[in-house]
This record gives sequence, C-alpha cells and structure tokens, in this order.
Amino acid sequence: MAVEGGRTVRQKESRISVWDRMNRAVAVMDKLPLWWIGLLLFGAVFIPLFIWGENCVFPIHDQLDETILSYILNARHWGEGVNLFPELLGGINTSGMQPSAVLFIPLYRLFSAVNAFLIQYAVVFLCGFFGMYLAMKEMTGSSILAVAMGGCFCMLPIPPVYGLSVMGVPFLLWCFLNLWNRRRIVFSFLYLLLFGLTTHLVLIGYVVLGFWLLAILWSLLKKCCNRWICLGFGWLLLLYVLVNRSLFYELIFGGGSYVSHREELVNMAMPFWEAVKGLFLNSAQHADSLHGYLILPTFAALILGVVFYRRLDQKRKKRCIAAVAGMGILVGIAVLYGICKWQPVVDFRNSCSGFLRYFQLERFYWLYPAGWYLEFGLCFSLWWGADTRQGGDRKGAGGFRGFLFSPLLQAAILLIILFPTAWQIMKLSYIWRNVNYYNNGYDITGDISWKSFYADDLMQELEDVIGRDRKEYRIAHVGMSPAPALMHGFYTVDGYSNNYPLEYKHEFRRVIAKELEQVPETAVYFDGWGSRCYLFNAESGYAYMLGKRDRILYHDLEYDMTALKELGCEYIFSCGEILNAQELGLELLGYFETEDSFWGVWLYDLSL
Repeated sequence: MAVEGGRTVRQKESRISVWDRMNRAVAVMDKLPLWWIGLLLFGAVFIPLFIWGENCVFPIHDQLDETILSYILNARHWGEGVNLFPELLGGINTSGMQPSAVLFIPLYRLFSAVNAFLIQYAVVFLCGFFGMYLAMKEMTGSSILAVAMGGCFCMLPIPPVYGLSVMGVPFLLWCFLNLWNRRRIVFSFLYLLLFGLTTHLVLIGYVVLGFWLLAILWSLLKKCCNRWICLGFGWLLLLYVLVNRSLFYELIFGGGSYVSHREELVNMAMPFWEAVKGLFLNSAQHADSLHGYLILPTFAALILGVVFYRRLDQKRKKRCIAAVAGMGILVGIAVLYGICKWQPVVDFRNSCSGFLRYFQLERFYWLYPAGWYLEFGLCFSLWWGADTRQGGDRKGAGGFRGFLFSPLLQAAILLIILFPTAWQIMKLSYIWRNVNYYNNGYDITGDISWKSFYADDLMQELEDVIGRDRKEYRIAHVGMSPAPALMHGFYTVDGYSNNYPLEYKHEFRRVIAKELEQVPETAVYFDGWGSRCYLFNAESGYAYMLGKRDRILYHDLEYDMTALKELGCEYIFSCGEILNAQELGLELLGYFETEDSFWGVWLYDLSL
C-alpha cells in the first residue's frame, strides 16, 4: 500500500509538474533583469537600417522636409557665430531654425546627414526602451511588464528629429522617482542634462516643468519635500534657460529682432467634444501613441482595482492610487486639448498678438505615448502576480483562484491583450516600413527613400549645368519641396520655417498673389499659416511632392516675375514643364532626372 501510495503521489506530481514548472519559470523570469532584450530589439531594428543607409525610408512631412534642416544649417555654420543662415528664404535668422535637440547638432557636422539621423534615432530608441523599462520596473516590480511596455513604446513611429521630447519622458519619470527616493542622484542629474539638451522648451519642456512644479507644491503641502527634487527642477529649468536664452530675453524684455510671420497665424477651431474624443482615442500630430486597443483593458483593470481596492495589498493600493491619478491626467490632457480648440478660446487667441497667439498650450498631449503605456502597465500590475503577493507563498493558491492568478495564465492574457497593439505598432514602425519598401519598392508602398528624396546626384547635375558658385544666386521651386536643394547647399528664396519675418512673407506673397486669387483654399493655407513659403499656384494648389512620374504640365502660370527677381531669384526648379515660360520671361535650360531620383526637374533661367 505504501508503494502504491508512493506511486500515486509520484503520478500526481508528474501530472502537475509541467504546469507548475512553467508557472515557476514565468515567476522567476519576472524577477530577473530582462533589459538585455532591448539590446536584441535594437540590433534587429538598426543593423538593417545602417546597412541600407540612404536607401532607407522615413516619414518626410515635417521631418525630412523641414526639421532636419535646422540641424543641417546649424551644423554647416557651426562656430561661425552668424545670426543669419543665408541659404533659406533669402536669409533667415538663426532663431527661426533652432533645432529641437541642440546636442545632436555636432552629429550632422561629423557624419553624413543620413548617418547622423540614424545615430540620433538610435539614441532616441534606446532612451525610449530603457526609460520605459526602468520606470515600469520601478513602479510595478515586474520585468515582464517592463519589457512588454518598453518594447511597444520604443517602436512607436515618433519622429526622431524631435529628440527625446516624446521618447525621453519615461526616463525622466524614473529619474524623478530616484530623486524623490534620494538615490542614484548623480546618474539622475546626468540624464536631466541629456534631456535638457535633447528636448525643446516649447515642445515638451514647459509640460514637464509644470508637472514637476506641481509635484513640489504637493510635497510641500504634505511636508515630504526633499532638496533633490527642488535641485532637479532648478537644474532642468537652468538648462532650458541657457539653451533658449534668446527666447527668454524676448519674453522678458521684448523687442525681438523681427516680427514673425506667426503674427498672422490663424488658429483653427474644432467642436469641443469632438476634439476631446479625438485626442483621447487617437492622440494627435507627432505623438502617435497607437493606444486605441489598450483603452478598454486599461479601464477594465482600473475599475476592478477600485472596486476591490480594500482587498489589495499596500503596494497595489499605492499603484491603484497612482493609476487613478494617471487616468485623471490623461483625461485632463484631452479636456485641455478640447478647450484650446474650442471656438471662444480660438477667437481669443486670434485676437491676440505675439506669444499668446501662437503658443500651443495643447502640446501636453505629447505625454500621451508615454502616459498610456505607463497607465496600462500600472493597471495591469494591480492583478499581475496577485496570488504571490504575500512574499511568494503559494499556500492556498490552488483551485480556480490559483489557476486564475497563475503567472503563466497572466502572461498569456498579457500577450493576448497586447497583440493587437503590438501588431499595429509593428506595421507602422520604421523598420517594418523599410522592410516593406525593400521587398516591394515605391510602386507598391508609395514610400520615397532618403536617396530618392534628396536626390543629391540630380542636384549636382543641376549645379553643374548652372556652373556658378551657389552663393552667387538663389533658386525657387514649383511643385516640389526645396529641401533637396537646401540639403545639397543651394540658396533658396522659398522654404519651410515656423518662424521667419512677416515682412518676407508679404514680399513673397506678391509673387503668387494672382495664383492665390484663383484658388481661395490655397490662399487660406498660405495667409492663415504661411510656414510653407512656396510658389503655390492654381494648377497644382499647394502640392509640393510632385515627382517625375506625375508628368505635370503648367499651362498658364501668373507669377509676378519682377517681385521674384527682387527676392534675388535667378533660377527655377519646376516639377513640370511651364508651357508659358517665354511669356514669363523664362529660358528653359533643360529637363533633368536620374534613375534613383524621385524628382524630374525642368530648369529655368530668369536672370536674363
């Protein structure tokens, strides 16, 4: 009987051993440092990108056609002490081309533009993963949750040109928690230095400083403030003041060197609840959080946490309070966005001048990518490992409750919940986009590679045909972005800048006035915004990405060529043939394209 009983015990052990071992393996893994997975992910993403180099594809809008040029021009004139960049818009003040992350400027001096961009992206990617990993690990104690949230977060299609303004937020939170707990002081201050030099005050700086100040005030009320929190705030504020000293000088003393074209900016209104709903569900421009599939699971976990609050242990109660506060912040940001887009507020802003007119207070939504993944991780952690919360004691954890809270089942639930979000992130990630382009090309994907967009071989051919020093003349573009020419080193009378002289905008408008009269929509686009100071026209509207495959013909352009010449323009790069060129006083020098270039350029001389 003893033998039989022994066999029965061994048989039962063998029947449960696989399940039990898998659960123990997951539980052990959850306590191990898993940060190295981020390095594997980094290698999988960046080894192909660095191999492909100029054949990579990246979003062009507001990134390759504008913001990257702020790094290029600053790097090109590094150490010269100039107040004016002569290449763009007939010469633009350096304050109009201030990069989002000044620390990355030397990269564009030391490396080719594409390699500098990829290095910048690599830094942003690594800070995104490790920041989210460390913050989630600190708040939940779970390595698995930390890896899952870090992996999703760093793969989001956030434009690298904005530095750590989005991707650096979780790391900043982790450093704040370190200072709050009086530990890792030196490292935290070093990261604050990195954050201050790789973000911009008007993009995210005022947001994090605002929340940091609120935390200080709250801690003072609770009488639990410490000097490191105050010193950290002062250190970050000092960095922003030093980097943006010209902006602070103008705000305090007034009297900027020129009146910005933003004085004519017309803010656009949206229905209040439509704006709130749209942001809460989808985030907004340049802060793609792709969190839509996480909303219901997050709310479900949070509601259950509130309902069963009394049954939670002390650590989970603190997380639940933090999760409620986090959800309040996310809802509050959406409401703030709705208020900023609300018609009465928009009307007030449009009636103002200066800072109040064009300052985008609604950019608190740049916290959404970090906020939603931190919130999901916090809410899910309320139930993660619930059966082992008493120091890992599994006694009484059998039966249905033991199965429900088993580490293996919880890990499976986490994977199931995250799969739609992870799949969406992967499909929209830069690496997926590049693999798709590598396999299918432009015809199927519609993506334009770095090499094809900037088309340096084509630009060099145009420069050779003109045969003059680029500093001696200026060019303008019809139907195509000026970015390739500027990247090559041409000087342009047109360009894309969010801060250039209003006087220049008015002078440039004279050139396209008759064309704008024919298309009111384009006139509203230029007059009410104007950051794209391009040769818009009635035939192609405000299109600026018309390539050689579009086969554009311009039949009856009505540009004021005298006004264009007064701006110093001597040549025109046109994406299509100008059929009334002779009437406009233009001499065709030829049509040019290369095999790899996206563009086909009709080169016209108007200097005669």
